[in-house]
Amino acid sequence: MELNEYKRRMIMLISLALIFAFGVIASIAEEKVKRSDKRYGVTTKVETIKVDDTEGHIIQIAESTGFDVSTGAVAVSRNFYDLIKGNGTMQGYTTMRDPDGGNVRCTKTLGKVTTTLSPSGKPITTMEGTYSLVKGTGTWEGFQGGGIWKVKILGGGVYIMDWEGEFTKK
Repeated sequence: MELNEYKRRMIMLISLALIFAFGVIASIAEEKVKRSDKRYGVTTKVETIKVDDTEGHIIQIAESTGFDVSTGAVAVSRNFYDLIKGNGTMQGYTTMRDPDGGNVRCTKTLGKVTTTLSPSGKPITTMEGTYSLVKGTGTWEGFQGGGIWKVKILGGGVYIMDWEGEFTKK
C-alpha cells in the first residue's frame, strides 16, 4: 500500500472517530426529562362575543388557574376559543410556577373542543391538544419540548386536566 493512500485512510478513520466521539459527548450533554401530572382548575375570567355568521358561533377569551397535584405547580392559562355550538378550536398560553415561585415554564397551547350531550341532555365538554415550551427560567432554562393534554369540564368553570410531556435541555 502506498504511503499517501495509508495517510488518507488514517485521516478518514481519525475523522470518523472524532465525529463519533463528539456526537456521543453531545448526546450525553442533553438532559431529558419526562413529566406528567393531573391538574385541577377553575376558570376565573371569561369574555364571550357572539359571531353573527352561524347560529351558536362565539369567540371567547378565558383565564383559568390550576394546581398540579404531583409537582404543586400553579398554572395560569389564558386562552382564545372559536366555537360553534360548543365545538371548535382553542389556542393560548400557560404559565406554570413551581411552589417556591422560582422556576417558571411558559407554554403555547393548541387544541380542539368537543361538546356532546349526555343521555339526560346535559352538555359534556372535553378538550385535547398539544403544547410546546416557549420559555423556561430557573431549572427550566434552556429546555425545549412539549407534549399532550386532555381536559374534562366538570361544570361551573371547574376542570380536570391530564398532561404529559418530554423536554430536552440543550
